Amino acid sequence: MRGGAFYLKPNMKFSFSHRITLGLLVMAVLLIILGVLAFITTKDVQRVSRAIMKENVSSLKAAEELELALLNQKGMVASYFLDGSSSWLKILEDRKKDFDFWFKKAQDVALTDHEKKILQDVSVLYKTYDRQRNKAIRLYQSGNILEAKNILLNDMRTTIDALYQKCEDLILANEALIAKAEVTSQGNVVRMTSLIWSTIVITLLLGSMTGFFISRKINEQLVRAAKLASLGQLSANIAHEIRNPLTSIKMRLYSLHEVLSKDSLASDDLNVINEEIGRMEGMVNNFLDFARPPELNLQSADIVRILEATVNLIAPKARSQNIAIQKQLHDFPLELKIDKEQMRQVFLNIMLNAIEAMPNGGTLKIDAAKNEDKKSNKVLEINIRDTGTGITPEIKNKITEPFFTTKAEGTGLGLFIASRIVKMHKGSLDIDSQSGKGTTVTLRIPVV
Repeated sequence: MRGGAFYLKPNMKFSFSHRITLGLLVMAVLLIILGVLAFITTKDVQRVSRAIMKENVSSLKAAEELELALLNQKGMVASYFLDGSSSWLKILEDRKKDFDFWFKKAQDVALTDHEKKILQDVSVLYKTYDRQRNKAIRLYQSGNILEAKNILLNDMRTTIDALYQKCEDLILANEALIAKAEVTSQGNVVRMTSLIWSTIVITLLLGSMTGFFISRKINEQLVRAAKLASLGQLSANIAHEIRNPLTSIKMRLYSLHEVLSKDSLASDDLNVINEEIGRMEGMVNNFLDFARPPELNLQSADIVRILEATVNLIAPKARSQNIAIQKQLHDFPLELKIDKEQMRQVFLNIMLNAIEAMPNGGTLKIDAAKNEDKKSNKVLEINIRDTGTGITPEIKNKITEPFFTTKAEGTGLGLFIASRIVKMHKGSLDIDSQSGKGTTVTLRIPVV
């Protein structure tokens, strides 16, 4: 199993708090845009509704005036028959012109086929009425007064009653259209209002949910930061408390070694003790690195030499475990601005982890070449692959936590420190692993 974890420091150029602020600003802008669109849409609906209402009112006005023009013609022939004055016929001609004007107006503003059909019937009936009226006037003027009065009282009355009913039908049709337009307009306003409020409520709910998840994320980060700070302080205190007695033990051990150098058995024991003290010092240094990461000492260096030197360092341990090392390095020598010592520590931690993951032997593959990241920036990509036990899905997420390890003697800080150093170099560290199939650690360091 692989111990350790890696930690990615937040991007200081565009932090989480900045993303929160940006998200809230975007939400506020969306709400403002929604309000403006709602206002414009409502105004447009009202404008269209008013236009429809205006057309219907115009049509109703024309129908009413048409009916009035028809009624004004009624009685003109009867008045002429009573006193024989031609002034009645002159008035009749003027009122016939009023009827023709409003009939033409009604045709122009008719909106539906039903209105047009009524107007067509009105036209037919009015022509019949006009013919009957002219016939009665001619009969009266020729002295056939009885037959003229018969047409006036029977045929003309029947026709004008039918005409009057058609005008009433036209008025009722327009009133029905106005009532329908009012209902439609009110329905549009209600629907638009409902849509606006629904959108506002949904936006507020989404904002509340976003705020909840953001606050929970912030709380998790604060808790994690507090834990790391506490662990860092505790690690520093423990490291200092252990380092002092270790120094004293090493000094005493050196004195004993001088005294017991002739005793081979005692000398072997002292060597074992010295190795264990060295291992303990390594752990202490890990704790100190975790608590107070050293500043980078950037200088131009050939990274292939650092890789070669690290491979030479771990080669004896690899051979002792029957592990073959394969190297494939391209585009070298390549000078980069790096901290040589810290980068060597990164390679060493990763390679030692790989070796420990292959207790029964295997292959350690190391390759490096220029490449591009997801943003098309030039990077040096270094892959360190092993054929070891890999990482099980159950602990895959936990390896990102400091102090998590599956090794009996591990501190869980190796990969954590390695990833932090890579991040300080503005690079990235990714781990891909499958249980029983090995692990690949990929480092990407910007090529400047």
